[in-house]
Order: sequence, then C-alpha cells, then structure tokens
Amino acid sequence: MNLPQAANVFMSQSLLVGGLSFEVHLPGFNQETELAIQEVKDIASDKAEAKTYHSVGELFKKLDVE
Repeated sequence: MNLPQAANVFMSQSLLVGGLSFEVHLPGFNQETELAIQEVKDIASDKAEAKTYHSVGELFKKLDVE
C-alpha cells in the first residue's frame, strides 16, 4: 500500500466511524517538563513574573550560577 492509498483508507474509515478510528493520547511528560509548562502558563496569565535579562552575557552568567 502506498501513501495515497493509505490516506484514502484512513479518510474512508474516519468517515465511516464519524471520527478517528483510533484513540489519541496526549504524551506524558516528566515532572520537570510539567513544572516548566505550568511556569509558562503562570507567566502567560500574569500569575508569575518572567525572568528578564539585559544581555545574553547576563543570561549565561546567571545560568552558570544556577
């Protein structure tokens, strides 16, 4: 089966069942990634302040300390 045939089978099956013919799951993230995602959401909703730097050099100095 080539790619266009596979795409046609997928589309036909999706129309038949009224959606995807398989379950879709979100990937599970490790704790560090989950915390980073939450930090971004907090910054985006103004619940937390984003770290800012005046130069790339300043950023790298901070990273070296951490």
